[in-house]
Amino acid sequence: MGFVHIYIQELNSLVNGTTYNISKIEWWLLKHQDEYNRIKEEESKRFMHFIDGKWIRLPDYYDIRTPNEKFLKIYNTLNEITDLHKHENYFKQEMAIYKGIKNQSEKVKEWLAKNEHLGAKKYFMFSLDNDYGISIDRNDFRYTIEFTNIFNNLYWVLLEELNLKQLN
Repeated sequence: MGFVHIYIQELNSLVNGTTYNISKIEWWLLKHQDEYNRIKEEESKRFMHFIDGKWIRLPDYYDIRTPNEKFLKIYNTLNEITDLHKHENYFKQEMAIYKGIKNQSEKVKEWLAKNEHLGAKKYFMFSLDNDYGISIDRNDFRYTIEFTNIFNNLYWVLLEELNLKQLN
């Protein structure tokens, strides 16, 4: 258990005004990855029980009850945020492509189809809000935000139009 409160204090010291930037989050995650893995393994053993001659893993409970659990939850949340950031350069490229074709409806449909997996699935409900009040610098996600806004505005309207045509 030991030092998790120090790790969380260290994270808190990385805030720039009221927001965290992605590079500092990535640094913190990398620095504490070994400790995260150790604590995760240790904590998961708490949920293992020998019942009827078998080891059974009972589900985690929702409430955070220990500093270790808080550390794990924060680490997981930040890790999810950095995973979402991995497409930022791709979205920058796609926004440049979109700006060149935005007045050509067939090309826009092709662009939507090409990006359907990310736009309609992985980034469908994209949000940087989290349970810990960790505010992420929106500039680090500039193109992700721009992409999801444009994709959602175009894709869902187009899908609705196609569905209406099929009904008529």
